[in-house]
Formats: sequence, structure tokens, C-alpha cells
Amino acid sequence: MRQVAPLQPGKRDKDRRQRSLIEAATAAFAEHGYDAATTREVAERAGCSEGLIHRYFGGKRGLLLAVMEDKAAEVLDGLRAALPDCDSVAEDIEQILLWPLAVFWEHRDFMRVAVSQATIDPELGRSVARSIHSQRVTLVLERLRRHRDAGRVRHDIDLEAIAHAVAGVGFMLGFMGQIVLGTDREYAPQRTANAFVSALARGICTESAGGPQDIPAPRGDPQ
Repeated sequence: MRQVAPLQPGKRDKDRRQRSLIEAATAAFAEHGYDAATTREVAERAGCSEGLIHRYFGGKRGLLLAVMEDKAAEVLDGLRAALPDCDSVAEDIEQILLWPLAVFWEHRDFMRVAVSQATIDPELGRSVARSIHSQRVTLVLERLRRHRDAGRVRHDIDLEAIAHAVAGVGFMLGFMGQIVLGTDREYAPQRTANAFVSALARGICTESAGGPQDIPAPRGDPQ
């Protein structure tokens, strides 16, 4: 069992204690699932008293909510830092779709916990939507607006609807595809993303952005 470095005895540092509990809970929930993980185990991993979970988070459910928000912030910060602006609409959307594949897979055990609990708990579900989905939509929307301002995307396109579609497909490929359905991670997600982006770019790009010859053809098609 991975141990979080214990805090110094008597040290009254609320931020550090909260961070220690969040890290310990992330590991415990991923290893055992939400229902099986106990607040006692989380407290032991964190080197804190069990009562601090109730004091800081209001209990196990509040701790899960804090963990989900913390994980969402980590993923989104990484997303923005990892994806440079592209002059190609297709390349920009494709990298937004493909980047989370590795991240979702790396955190697949916790993703199962988060999504399953969000499905049965409306407040947690809203937290996921607010923390992850809506911010991914915002990122895609920012990119699409930049391309529209540069004359690459048509002005009659509902950019917000497209941004929601891109974020939804990213979740489908990253979580449902490779984690739930077990699709071939080295082939199916990349091929699906490329085909989706190719069709989407043809529908939203202006003629001045380039014709179909400038939009990558789907990779991996049978010859």
C-alpha cells in the first residue's frame, strides 16, 4: 500500500493536511473503489487523524468531491500546457481528441470510480460536468473562435455545439472506448478520431482554409 509522507506531529497546516488527505484518498479510491475504501485507511495513508476528513470535507463523500475537482484541475492544466495552437483546424481538433487518451488510460482506475459515482450521485455528476466537460468545451470553443477569426472556419457554424460534440467524442474515445469497451488502444481510437476530424473539418472550414486535399485523410483504411 502506497503511503503518503506523514506530516510532522503537531504541525497545524491545514493546506498541507488537506493535500495529504486528497492524495491518500485518490490512491485508496483507485485501488479499492469508493465503497470499499474506508476513511480510516485514507487517514492512515495520509498520516492524519480520521476526524480531519469530517472536519475538512464533511465526510467520505465530500472527500471524493474534492478529489474529483483536484483531478479535473490537474488534467485540464496539463491539457492546456501540452497542446500548442495549430494553423490547421483539423490538426488542432485532432490533438485535442487524442491527448486525453493516454491521460484517461493512466488514471483508468480512478476514472471508473469517478464516473460510476457521478452516474448515481447528481451533485457529483454536476461537479464532473462543471470541472471537466465544461472546461474542455471552453478550450475547444476558444480554438474554434481563433480559427474563425483567422478566416478558417465559416461564420454560420454554431461553434458552441461543435465544441460540445468534440468534448463528447473525446470522452467516448478516452473512457467508453478504451476503458469500458476495451477497444484496441493502438488502433481504434486514433482511427476513429481521425475519421471524425476529417469529416468535421470538411463541414466547418471555409474554402479559403483549403480544400479537402489539405485535410488529412483517415489513417489505417484498408487498401
